[in-house]
Amino acid sequence: MARAYGSNAALLLKRETTYGQRATGNYWKMPFTSCNLSSEQGLIDDPVLGFGRDPAQPLRDVINDDGDIAVPVDPRYLGLWLTGLFGDPDSDDVAAEGYIDFSINPTQGDTITINGVEFTFVDDTPGANEIDIQGTGIQTVDEIVSVLNGSSDDDVNDATYSRPTGTQRLRVVHDTAGQAGNAFTLAASAATVSGDTLTGGGTAHVFLSGSDDLPSYSIEVGLSKIPAFFMHTGVVLNSIAFSFQRSGAATATVSVVAQGEGRNGATLGGTPQTLTFGRISQFQGEIRSGGVPVANLTAGNFTYSNNLERIETIRDDGKIDGADPTVASLTGSIDVRFADTTFFDKAQDGDPIDLEFSYTLDSGLSITFTAHEAHLKKPRVAVNGPGGVQATFEFTGAKNESAGQMLTVTLLNDLDGSQYA
Repeated sequence: MARAYGSNAALLLKRETTYGQRATGNYWKMPFTSCNLSSEQGLIDDPVLGFGRDPAQPLRDVINDDGDIAVPVDPRYLGLWLTGLFGDPDSDDVAAEGYIDFSINPTQGDTITINGVEFTFVDDTPGANEIDIQGTGIQTVDEIVSVLNGSSDDDVNDATYSRPTGTQRLRVVHDTAGQAGNAFTLAASAATVSGDTLTGGGTAHVFLSGSDDLPSYSIEVGLSKIPAFFMHTGVVLNSIAFSFQRSGAATATVSVVAQGEGRNGATLGGTPQTLTFGRISQFQGEIRSGGVPVANLTAGNFTYSNNLERIETIRDDGKIDGADPTVASLTGSIDVRFADTTFFDKAQDGDPIDLEFSYTLDSGLSITFTAHEAHLKKPRVAVNGPGGVQATFEFTGAKNESAGQMLTVTLLNDLDGSQYA
């Protein structure tokens, strides 16, 4: 006799044209680690009297269809869930970039290598692929900018070079937006490079909190060995939760509310579509504030919620009429070793901070959640034994007037955005 196993389960998803009407065509086959999305219908004791002590048959109650889906953090598939949470993204190609920092003025014989082409610093009349050392570091970087922007070498002139004001940094931006620039290489013998190659080239999908226009989905949970395929329609995404820690697999928990469920003997998801799967580990995550990593950080988490309100009208099928977003919320916490009073002072004075939670798979694949205004709760400080003293700072997000929203999510990958919109 066949039995159902999670190893044979499948989760299919597709956006609906009209709320509650099952999407047709080919669904997306989604990676997941657990799913308890299911409907339930309770029973109500019948209060009627007069027929003895044995109870009458119970009455059926309304249908509730909701649950949590744990999904791996992936730079492509996650965009489908983010679209449900925030609405359609704004997708644009962005160029790869990098830098070379000169802490001191280069000396005779030092080199920089731009996309495989070596340039040597000299203190006399420069020849081909040579750069004349100037009186100060800033002046020398300006000379580098002039030489590289004027180069006729096809390996060099694929990028544009500049020096940010007040720095001794050579900024390099690839001329072609997209992933192509991520292969452009950088090296230096006596300076600091941002990386072996330029990074950040790809398509940036930007999601903003606070949208009123959220899509609905049809989600099928399939157990092929039975066979039983549970189709949930009118699925609206309520919240997503992330937990950042030192090790393990990066996973998010998505909470959903559906209108109803139907069981079928065969899949209704057509021929499932797939994307390239790129698993992310916790060590590839980072939490920043003010543009720099949070010092002495041991863990962090946050939850964004649409705080859906079920529209529980009277219907003969026991289903809801919809699930509408109300005031969004962003809550979470960061755990830090007690090494200074920076966050304590912020919490005590009521000064909000910005928090940036990010995962980076490689140069063209990343996910960044930017809380523009996080208000910290002043925590208790407890000393428990001889070990390190740690504090947990809980925070609540709020709309930042300058940014225009509470939360911005930037998903960088190699998709054009048609998969999400």
